[in-house]
Amino acid sequence: MKIKTKDKLITDKNEAKSFLERYGLYAEFWSPEVSDPNISDPLVKYANQIQRLKKRFNYASADVCSMNSNTKNMDKMLDAFVKEHHHTDDEVRFTVDGEGMFGVNPITDPPFEVYVETGDLLLVPANTRHWFELTDKKNICCIRVFKDKPKWEAVYEMPEKLIQS
Repeated sequence: MKIKTKDKLITDKNEAKSFLERYGLYAEFWSPEVSDPNISDPLVKYANQIQRLKKRFNYASADVCSMNSNTKNMDKMLDAFVKEHHHTDDEVRFTVDGEGMFGVNPITDPPFEVYVETGDLLLVPANTRHWFELTDKKNICCIRVFKDKPKWEAVYEMPEKLIQS
């Protein structure tokens, strides 16, 4: 995980976690629990860590989402992510493989970029303005964790309460 701010680049994991916490975001760094090469399902490889996260934050479900240069209509799918938006639920992503960039607009300070890669978990709290882009590698596989059944609904309009802050 790397964080690029207006003034600096943060590459130390502990410093990154502390920086994110100032804005209400949460990060963890996971390693696979299962080393059996015959087991490829990320939900199995990270089962205990997913369970701990679900219990800690009261999440109900998890699934796997993958995109790469061979994904049909990928550019059209990414159009929904690259515009600044927020969700009424937390956005929780664990990067199983690949990399991407979450831009975060904390409103009170300049926006910053969080580059996630294999092993990085990022929790973007509900109502946090953000966007997502793939890096030039155009490859990411994530475990997504939800409070309810898996759903992804972006709200593009800025909430009135944030405008007035």
